Amino acid sequence: MCIFKYQKNYTTKLLNYVSYIRRPQNYSTYRPIGVHNLKPAHLQTVQLTRLSQNTVSLKCWNCGIERKNVSDLFCESCHTIQNPHERSNYFKVFNLDVTYDVNQRNLANSYRKMQSVLHPDKFSNKSDIEKEISAEYSSLVNKAYKTLQTPINRAIHLLSLNNEIISEDNKSDNPEFLMEIMELNEEIDQANSHEKLKLLEEKNNLALDECSKEVSKYFKDGDISKAKEAVIRMKYYNAISKRINDLMRERGIVD
Repeated sequence: MCIFKYQKNYTTKLLNYVSYIRRPQNYSTYRPIGVHNLKPAHLQTVQLTRLSQNTVSLKCWNCGIERKNVSDLFCESCHTIQNPHERSNYFKVFNLDVTYDVNQRNLANSYRKMQSVLHPDKFSNKSDIEKEISAEYSSLVNKAYKTLQTPINRAIHLLSLNNEIISEDNKSDNPEFLMEIMELNEEIDQANSHEKLKLLEEKNNLALDECSKEVSKYFKDGDISKAKEAVIRMKYYNAISKRINDLMRERGIVD
């Protein structure tokens, strides 16, 4: 009797589940992130094509055509702006190779070209969703450009793509290197002229360039652990550089 009772309960639950998943679902209350005041019919289209901030659709959210190249900014059929094809990898935002040694001219050209068509001012007469996409895309391009433009930020981003995070708690444990940094700071404290500060700036820049070469080599070799150590050292030199520049501004020293 117990066995039959168990089987009956199990069968009832199974039938209820099947009935549930076959039940028509109501999407009229669906609201994708950042999309408001749209009609239900439009919401259903957006739901299928803009599922989340990290989802890239193979279809145009506006006309539904299969997109040949998801990296294109606009649909090749209806010419409507599309969602960013990449958000987490800033190199791919500009369709660049994922490498520390970025060609800055190519990066700048890509940035200017994208912003010339993505800027929100270009969409003042467009629909709300197009305005939102352009604002989001333009902001992403700005952030990606600023990150890839500077060696230290580019290196930290590249580390993050390799699941290595640099935080404020990451310090060098190399005593010789720490002694070098301490001596540099002492020299800055004792620098009482424009000339001495400029010499220290040049000295620090040379050290920074050498460190950058090490970072490049380790990334090329795939030695992420060594690259991380070099990036941590680079942060120290960047802090020195900032301190020198701040002192020069305070003293009214302008090149």
